[in-house]
Amino acid sequence: MTNRLKHLGMAALVAVCASLVACTGGNTSKKADAADSTHTKLYISKISLKEPERALAIIDTMEMNKELSSGDINYMRLMVYNNGLCDYKMSEYYASQVLKDSVWLKKNPELHCMLEILISDFARQNGRYTKCLKYAEQAVETARRYKNKMYELSAQAAVAHSLTALGDVESAFKIFAGVKDEVMRECGESTDFNTLNNAFTFIGNYFELLMENKRYKEAELLIPDFVKVNDNIGKVGSFIDGAVEYRQLHTYSMLMQYYDYCGKKEESARYKAMIVKSSLAETEFVQIMLCKHYFIVKDNDKLAEIVSVLRQKLETSNDTISKFFIDNVLNYEKYLCVAKGNYRKALEKQEAICNVQDSVSRQEQEADGRRLAKIYETQEKERLLIEKDAQLSRHQNIFIGLTVLMVLGLAFIVVLLLFNRKVNIRNKTIVATINQMMEKEDELMRLRLTGNNGAKNVNPDEMRLMQSLEMLKDDKDIEEIATSCGFRNTRAFGKKFFEYFGIQVDEYRKWSKNISNQEKASSDEAIHMKDSFIKNMSHEIRTPLNQIFGFVQLLTDPNIQLSDDEKRQYNDIIGSQTTYMTQMLNKFLEMSEYESSDAQLPKETIAIEELMNNVMAHVPSPKDGVEMNFSNKSGMKTIESNYKGLATIMESVVGNAVKFTDSGSINIECAVNADGDTIFTVTDTGKGIPEGEEERIFERFHKVDEFVPGAGLGLSLAREIAGRMDATVTLDRSNSSQGSTFVVTLK
Repeated sequence: MTNRLKHLGMAALVAVCASLVACTGGNTSKKADAADSTHTKLYISKISLKEPERALAIIDTMEMNKELSSGDINYMRLMVYNNGLCDYKMSEYYASQVLKDSVWLKKNPELHCMLEILISDFARQNGRYTKCLKYAEQAVETARRYKNKMYELSAQAAVAHSLTALGDVESAFKIFAGVKDEVMRECGESTDFNTLNNAFTFIGNYFELLMENKRYKEAELLIPDFVKVNDNIGKVGSFIDGAVEYRQLHTYSMLMQYYDYCGKKEESARYKAMIVKSSLAETEFVQIMLCKHYFIVKDNDKLAEIVSVLRQKLETSNDTISKFFIDNVLNYEKYLCVAKGNYRKALEKQEAICNVQDSVSRQEQEADGRRLAKIYETQEKERLLIEKDAQLSRHQNIFIGLTVLMVLGLAFIVVLLLFNRKVNIRNKTIVATINQMMEKEDELMRLRLTGNNGAKNVNPDEMRLMQSLEMLKDDKDIEEIATSCGFRNTRAFGKKFFEYFGIQVDEYRKWSKNISNQEKASSDEAIHMKDSFIKNMSHEIRTPLNQIFGFVQLLTDPNIQLSDDEKRQYNDIIGSQTTYMTQMLNKFLEMSEYESSDAQLPKETIAIEELMNNVMAHVPSPKDGVEMNFSNKSGMKTIESNYKGLATIMESVVGNAVKFTDSGSINIECAVNADGDTIFTVTDTGKGIPEGEEERIFERFHKVDEFVPGAGLGLSLAREIAGRMDATVTLDRSNSSQGSTFVVTLK
């Protein structure tokens, strides 16, 4: 307890940090074991006064277990070093560390100001007065930025304290006097400990400054406010053991000293009695108050008695090499010797004071060394934790990369299977059509020659006509075919053919050639679709996969040192390539979904402005210098159509315009034509569509420019959807200027 009491005063109030910690993060840490109630912010705050070393040990354990953020850990250390150990140098260091933590400050914006006030106070305690004033002024600006009046007033008090330390006492008095009434108004009847604590600190500092400068009449005017705030704090209480009682004793001591200086013995005795009745009456804290009292009233016998008790306690605890021992034992003993006329003894006391001061100076140097060692130890722990996190991050990146590759591979396989299924369905349709034609041909040829007679039932004319069917599929002349099949002439052949099959020879020849051409075209189309699919996918999927794999290797290779900016850049590339592949696979799945049914899409009411805002938000941003505008000239706010389908069509058309427009503009317009149809027109100043490509651009996998990324599915998907919602998507060639114009018409 002695170490804590050495420097206790109005400048470093015991409950400041602790009360704030309770407001920042709740009562327990998120990762604390429910059964371990010691690993909590509240518990650390509670024991920070009486068991600071134990509190620091718990904080170290919480840091290693990563139970709290680095900002919370440093803030709790600040609280313990300030409240329990009164080590203002370490307090200043940890306060500065917290102030650097932008993430923590963002979560606790109000404490930003209080941290700067504390650093200002610590700098004053450590003799750095210029820094003290700098942080006090910063605290005022921060409080105004957060619009917190009470913290602003506390910061003003810190500025006044700084000016006092720099010797500008009158300016300090002006600040105190100017904001005192505002402090009391803010305090009012508040039951919030922080607000009352700030008010108590302000009034107490003001009162002390007036006492130091012997302005007792002005100090007397503060007494009612001082007593009122002190009583309110006593009613509210604090979760820190002993905090309220220490505050009240400090208040009684200041009032007792005031009445001592003013010669009002009865009032002084009343407050002295309150101090002596306290449960802390036997502590050094109370005894130094009584020493000050007896020194002021010149009661040398009582002063000698208490100083003797203090010496015995400090000698017993081996605490005789300290500024506390000098101020509260040796200086009083020297004064008593002079008062008794024993100047030789007084000279010995002065020599003892000089010796202890030298020892204290050496002790401070050793303490600074221990502080540096503690700081280096803390920094080393932080470095080890960062390295551990980086290693975990690398492992996570490897796992995520492999997972992404597996998911993309699986998605690719699924899409390939779905596409093959589509091709198989089309092939089955073609085969079914051919089979129907063959059945019709079989019916025409009447090859159902059944019965027990076998060849006896075969009609010679029927056999010749069956032979002519195969010959008609070639380009042979009909007369030659008739002669080859044994008919007299072409007329006889045609007559028999019509009687037997019910169709003219020329019509049958034309029909059979159509079947052959359809069969060949269907087969060629299937082969072309398969080749296009393999060609596009081998490029559009392999290229981003290679990039993802390459950058994952860079990020996870322990032999390659990368900066944070490079890591961020590579992670962004991995994310963008993954998004690109996901969008492409979604298009495949969407195409399959729309091709699986011919049913019309349901209609709904669509807000035109909302639709186009969403469309322009989903397409890529235009290149620099390209303007994209939308205008609604239809006179309508809503239309009836399918929202998802129309949005996909517009995203495909507008996305193409963005992709192929390097300069100029992209204009989107909604209007109504003469037939009452709603039309969306997308006009760009890009590369345009070459002649002869008007319909091919709507084919799947067809790309006008093979060097532009994409699978060639956008316009194909748009037309597929349009077919199911009574709409059309066309290229308008009426505009002869540079670029292209696409028209989406809703019937």
